[in-house]
Amino acid sequence: MHAMKVAIAGSVQEMEAVKEAWPKFSRSLPGPPGANDQPQFFQYDVRGGVPSLALSLEDLMRGARERAESLILQFRRERTEADYFVGFQTGFHLTSSQGPRRLVFLETWAYVTDGHRSGFGCSGGIQIPPKIADPVIDRGIDLGIVMDRIAEETGLPLRAGLWGLLGREVLADRGACVTAVLAAFAPFFNLPVYK
Repeated sequence: MHAMKVAIAGSVQEMEAVKEAWPKFSRSLPGPPGANDQPQFFQYDVRGGVPSLALSLEDLMRGARERAESLILQFRRERTEADYFVGFQTGFHLTSSQGPRRLVFLETWAYVTDGHRSGFGCSGGIQIPPKIADPVIDRGIDLGIVMDRIAEETGLPLRAGLWGLLGREVLADRGACVTAVLAAFAPFFNLPVYK
């Protein structure tokens, strides 16, 4: 029996999120019974044309899509195959871009394709306070430097990334990735609605 192969353009943590999400929908994916039960997951460090920290909704979606599409091209060059390609992008979604009323949210987006069909999904968003967003957006200070400073000021650990820092580890990067990938796989596991 053919083992399902899922290629993830992202971090090890993002691959672990796909593994965590998989059992929730895999039996509803097309294929012979049992084909989706024991998939193989492969993680690749693939960059798209978007900076590592996207600063707009368009860049979040484009970054996730470009990572998956770059992985498809890499697979074609290597003459190898996968059943699904998954790309992730985390970054800032600015809903109002000017002044003191600017609202900025942290979001994670996923894009899934089998080479023919595709789907986008996103995590929820958590509002980013101005003391984190403004230095990154307005002055170009690296997010890691800002996060270190905030963690030192507050005494909060950075174990769960920016999601964990903002959500006091009730929310974490991995949970955001799980939500995003579940939503992105919906067109595949819910074919009657998406046909």
